Amino acid sequence: MGGRGAIWGTFVGAFIIGILNNGFNLMALDSHFQLVAKGVIILLAVLLDRYIKRNKA
Repeated sequence: MGGRGAIWGTFVGAFIIGILNNGFNLMALDSHFQLVAKGVIILLAVLLDRYIKRNKA
């Protein structure tokens, strides 16, 4: 039971994570906070995607 993905979505996601990494490093944030923040952002993105797909059907 897998989902559908697109290569462009993967590139955009990797680009966003790269921007987050760069921004967090420029702000000199603690590495543990960076991991938690990225995890929360990814979790929110997954929940938003599920919400959008559920209401679309």
